[in-house]
Amino acid sequence: MKRHVLPLLGMLLFAAACGGSPRPDARTIVVAIEQEPTTLDPRLAADAYSARVSSLIAAGLLRTDRDGRLVPDLASRYETPDARTFVFHLRDGVRFHDGRPLTAADVAFTVKSILDPATQSPKQGAFREVSRIDTPDPRTVIFRLSRPFAPFLTAATIGIVPANLGGRKADAFARAPVGCGPYRFRAWETNSRILLDAYEGYPGGAPKIPHAIFKILPNDTTRMLELRKGSVDLVQNAIPAYAVKFLAKDPQVRVVSRPGINFSYLGFNLEDPILSRREVRAAIAHAIDRDAIIRHILEGLAVSAGGILAPSNWAWTGDVETYAYDPAKSRALLRAAGFPVPDKPGPPIFSLSYKTSTNKERIAIGEAIAQSLREIGIDARLRSLEFGTFFSDVRRGNFQLYSLTWTGVTDPDILYTAFHSASVPPEGANRGRYRNPRLDAILDRARTITGEAERRKLYVEAQKILAHDLPYVPLWYGTDVAAMRRRIENYEPWPSGDFGGLPGATIRSGGAAP
Repeated sequence: MKRHVLPLLGMLLFAAACGGSPRPDARTIVVAIEQEPTTLDPRLAADAYSARVSSLIAAGLLRTDRDGRLVPDLASRYETPDARTFVFHLRDGVRFHDGRPLTAADVAFTVKSILDPATQSPKQGAFREVSRIDTPDPRTVIFRLSRPFAPFLTAATIGIVPANLGGRKADAFARAPVGCGPYRFRAWETNSRILLDAYEGYPGGAPKIPHAIFKILPNDTTRMLELRKGSVDLVQNAIPAYAVKFLAKDPQVRVVSRPGINFSYLGFNLEDPILSRREVRAAIAHAIDRDAIIRHILEGLAVSAGGILAPSNWAWTGDVETYAYDPAKSRALLRAAGFPVPDKPGPPIFSLSYKTSTNKERIAIGEAIAQSLREIGIDARLRSLEFGTFFSDVRRGNFQLYSLTWTGVTDPDILYTAFHSASVPPEGANRGRYRNPRLDAILDRARTITGEAERRKLYVEAQKILAHDLPYVPLWYGTDVAAMRRRIENYEPWPSGDFGGLPGATIRSGGAAP
């Protein structure tokens, strides 16, 4: 298949280069994204593009820099007088994009609304320990916690929204948000593009490029064509693996890559009577040839994963159970679970529905995994859905198997969000409905300890439990790849996979596309 795809892509790109096309001007950067965000309200953002775009609009008290460190953003500084108290001092003179001053009341409103069950915020678990919020003056916010909570500073990166939601109802605000971030929302044309303008009042400094357009292009070839023509300036982590080497040869395109932390996995619905059995999940894990998928579909732009935390994370451990490709072991596990598995291929022993998005690479991966499962007697039926529908089904538990990617994982407290029994949607992202009281106790304890060494011991134990229980099959960590027109300078992909490098990007002098 690849022998035909790449030459066809090359012919299409060559033809496109010979034709005319709309060109971005010297004051605008056009970024192609593969999926439309489901919301731009930072309190509700659960999918990757909702989080990535909304974080440019709504700044938090703190932010994560390119190296994954927490640094002040809307707060000028913070203090922790004791393990249960966090005091944030807001920067002077910060205003929302609509001109209204940012005050401590807005910060308090944001967190209280996240904690309100009616909001159904997936961020609720990050603030569950907040027992009281004091605002002694417009520039000071004091969070008092019911017990020590180590991940609280990471939670403080959530985008702050105005207490009156900019005069909009909640649904309208999600489509036209107001924040204090580096970019001001201008328009959202459904299934087409999102337009942002640089905000001069951002405390970190206005972006160097005045206008940013996020162009929604679900089709892989279309994204590559538009990048080649110059009607798109930047594509990040939305480049078909087979196209990377080809684009690197284009004199008008620069390709930058770096090891990534974005974690792809196969998820199970543990309330399903078949998938609730660990032997079945282990059999599926041993049936998947990750190395072959990385080599043939991802063109080597990934490394095999053992869990949600990447090796660069301070809490990572490699001392966990792994599941090498071993179809014979898969069949033995299914037999141990009581299924009549023949030694040779025959009628399926049971069927499973496997949901994924309409992204072509995701479909190719899904087909490869489904074929591997058929070889051990499981009839895996692949269903590709428009991303919004697919993600809604996953959150509601309307699936048996699905595959997704966790992006920007820096705090090991992600294990609480993804696997604690209190994190079943909408409170968190335990989409598979996994429940383990022992793991819950470990993750609860890890949240109350501030010492990194002791926290790491607990997270190591948690990773070992998860590797054994297999609520996910770990697949790989993707390599971050950004392809951009050479008119764009001073941009690099961040390890989190978001667009944090965009405000510092520039357009080369005289850099309107030729």
